[in-house]
Amino acid sequence: MNNIPCSVGMLTFNSGKTLRRALESVKDFDDIILCDGGSTDETLAMAEEYGARIVPQDQKYKVVGGNRLVDGAGARNQMIAAAKHDWFLMLDSDENISGGLHDDIARITRAPYQEGEPLAYRIPIRFFVEDRLIKYSSNYPGYQFRFFNKKSGGQYTRKVHNRIEFNLGIPFGILANPWYVYLEKEDIGIFRAERGWYRKVEVAEACERTFPDFMRHIVWFHLRAAAGLGGRSLYLYLCHGFRDTMPLSVEVGRTLGPLTLILKATLCRIRKLI
Repeated sequence: MNNIPCSVGMLTFNSGKTLRRALESVKDFDDIILCDGGSTDETLAMAEEYGARIVPQDQKYKVVGGNRLVDGAGARNQMIAAAKHDWFLMLDSDENISGGLHDDIARITRAPYQEGEPLAYRIPIRFFVEDRLIKYSSNYPGYQFRFFNKKSGGQYTRKVHNRIEFNLGIPFGILANPWYVYLEKEDIGIFRAERGWYRKVEVAEACERTFPDFMRHIVWFHLRAAAGLGGRSLYLYLCHGFRDTMPLSVEVGRTLGPLTLILKATLCRIRKLI
């Protein structure tokens, strides 16, 4: 059978620990692109094994004199520009796609496109924690636009919390089958941490907003997000207990994250006024 006529893009940097699982899930795709930040582990050898193309991350998207990526949107747009096919799937190196999603994408991309059909699809997320499927989480179903046609005009924006924007008026669709994210015990701590430079970039971007925009999109939006996450988490633990629910440390981190951003961004604005 012919390969699936779809390009897949992944950001990588010393991603050998998780990359094989991601590549295995898309090995039937015709075009696999790794936008790599200078890996020195087995990442590049693994890419060659699966026939993936390497696109080096543009230095302008990385910290000066280093390999740390500071503009994920720019690097993701590099892969969209390099894609051979109109249909494009964005996947991170610690993720993979479910068998059902694989089949959905194969069906959509192999069928002739008809006017009015979706040009971008929202896909639900599911987490594994140490190979245990999490059935209940505050961010489920967590739909994201991960699969789209380049004719949609899809381009990523924002250096952190990258979001994709499309041409006005394009038709959207929703797929039922998920993509998977895998967390190990040592990874769970990142949900509680300040995340170093990542948080600094968020705060810097928030500081540059006008006051009305800051109040609406930083303060009000993130207060609502924290309240929603905290309320849903409590409800899930009361209804389902802890066995099949996201670890408490993750949910606490998710709830505190928006509040921390509000605090740090507010302090930043005060310092600028003094």
